[in-house]
Amino acid sequence: MKFSRMIMFLVLWGLICPGLLHGQEQQNAPASANQDRIKEEISKRWDISSDKYDSRPGHGVQSEEEAEAWRELFRKLMVGNGLRILDAGCGTGEMSFLLAELGHEVYGLDISKNMLAKAEEKAKTKAGSAGGRPIRFQWGDAENPPFEPGFFDVVFCRHVLWTLPSPQTALDSWTKILKDNGKIVVIDALWDDGSLSTRVRRKVGGWLRYVFEKENLPKSHYSPAVEAALPHAGGVPLDKARAYMQQAGLQDLQDTKLDRLGDIQRQHMPFWYRVIYKNAYYAICGHKRSQ
Repeated sequence: MKFSRMIMFLVLWGLICPGLLHGQEQQNAPASANQDRIKEEISKRWDISSDKYDSRPGHGVQSEEEAEAWRELFRKLMVGNGLRILDAGCGTGEMSFLLAELGHEVYGLDISKNMLAKAEEKAKTKAGSAGGRPIRFQWGDAENPPFEPGFFDVVFCRHVLWTLPSPQTALDSWTKILKDNGKIVVIDALWDDGSLSTRVRRKVGGWLRYVFEKENLPKSHYSPAVEAALPHAGGVPLDKARAYMQQAGLQDLQDTKLDRLGDIQRQHMPFWYRVIYKNAYYAICGHKRSQ
């Protein structure tokens, strides 16, 4: 009798447990699948943008004066010769090429294959002009870069944090692939603070764009679903970037306002874009100190 009850118990347990486990898998699967869909849409969005990316003010480097301002900033923030640098979310490689010109060993990583194709195309025309150092471009997710711990002297990103569903995951991952005393350099801005003045500027700028270029200003870079998944769809405030870096264990944090760079960029923008382009543009960096 006892043996029969034991058999019955084992049979019921075998029926119930797989159901419980299956239920758990189903709960986890949608979250993972949703993340994959978000990343896929982000990739497609920048694939579409790749054709005109370099011509857009604030994205492509529009003048030698701007290029030199970037070089000056990099010399200040990344002290040393021949540093191994990851350009996370490198896009078409605009910053990668400037860093290579300074003699650094640069790896460019991006989730958009079309952006990388543009970078590779430009690399062919820039052969021999990038400080004698070829740039290694490869596809990958900036939140989880495929590199071994302690591989880089510097991890650099420009206009990337705001595009990420999990900026903290990115900072944690970047810290892991840094050498001891390595450095993370983040360049970003608060593009849209939601204030009345910002909304008015965007309305006026959008109207001027339509008048002169017959093109509407897009309401958003992404679909509502993706925007809802991004904690900083309107840009990353400096204090938030600082908090992510502190949480990742970085030390000696320093920030720099990029007002001069912004002024140089505005000189080469259409009037309607200058109306909109008034952001708190900054660079912030921190060190991974040995324990």
